[in-house]
Amino acid sequence: MATTLPRQIATTLRTSPNALIACHVSPDGDCIGASLALALALNRLGVPAVVGSADGVPEMFTDLPGAAEIMTVPPVEAFTTAVAMECSTIDRAGAFAEALQRARTLINIDHHLSNAGYGHLVYWDTSASAVGEQITEIIRALGTPVDAAIAQCLLAALVTDTGAFRYPNVTPHTLRLAAELVEAGGSIHRVVERVYETRSPGSLKLLGMALASVRLSADGRVAWTVVTPEMMAAAGALPEDTTGIVGMLRAMRGVKVALMFEVTPDGIRASIRSRDGARSNVIAETFGGGGHQGAAGFTLPGTLDDVVMKALAVVDKELHEADGARPRTTGNEVTRKRGNRKTR
Repeated sequence: MATTLPRQIATTLRTSPNALIACHVSPDGDCIGASLALALALNRLGVPAVVGSADGVPEMFTDLPGAAEIMTVPPVEAFTTAVAMECSTIDRAGAFAEALQRARTLINIDHHLSNAGYGHLVYWDTSASAVGEQITEIIRALGTPVDAAIAQCLLAALVTDTGAFRYPNVTPHTLRLAAELVEAGGSIHRVVERVYETRSPGSLKLLGMALASVRLSADGRVAWTVVTPEMMAAAGALPEDTTGIVGMLRAMRGVKVALMFEVTPDGIRASIRSRDGARSNVIAETFGGGGHQGAAGFTLPGTLDDVVMKALAVVDKELHEADGARPRTTGNEVTRKRGNRKTR
């Protein structure tokens, strides 16, 4: 599976007259970087490929090669081939979901723990630290040389989804790949500076407000905070300025699960971070969301107080199960079971 699927996908893309690559809603650096890298590689081969993102591009990634060409409005015409990038379900592509469904061939590429298995070609590998690792395999199968532009996009994927190589999902393969991308002309420093070391005044004010209203459970293992439109307005913050807040909560000593609840027009958006055996993805899946064991999220309609209460109840249940030292399925085992499944 590790080599067959990337080759099958590469063959399909290489012979396609056009390709649409759709990001998930609220795209992160992994999704944006991997999508741009694949589009650049296909364009180098003469295959017209475009990237779509219903929620646009977070400011910290606007300097990536090709970011300025990312579409925010779905195309009217049907594409021969479409790629759903990190979309556990097709509706995670937001406004681009319909465009994905109209394509003659739909390719589903994901590394999150929950994936519905839709599409004609499903490349689902939970052992990958970032979807950028999977896209690298496809680019290699395409035979496109990795130049500095492609390398920078792939590094954005790797650096952001590993927390600058700090998270447990980092493997020897991840570090070797990062070294190869640096040799190709990519810069880790450039990604780190943009993502972790450059914040607007509004984002810092919002962070201060969010930290000032942090609440802790009685045992100190759960921390949560809220972000409201009023806070955003008072801070002069943008939607992407919430990035990193929930990670700060998880950094507190003794905290196993951290949550940030954001009031949005679509409902209450919850970001979850966990450690020490607690599973963020299981908590999120209870409410129709998804993600990784250490990081996940969901959006739920209802009042802020109601969503917070429901989420904390599920967190409490998950922590009790974690205390019981339940057996866990590894990423490699999951991949062997489902990674090569093809559905129509």
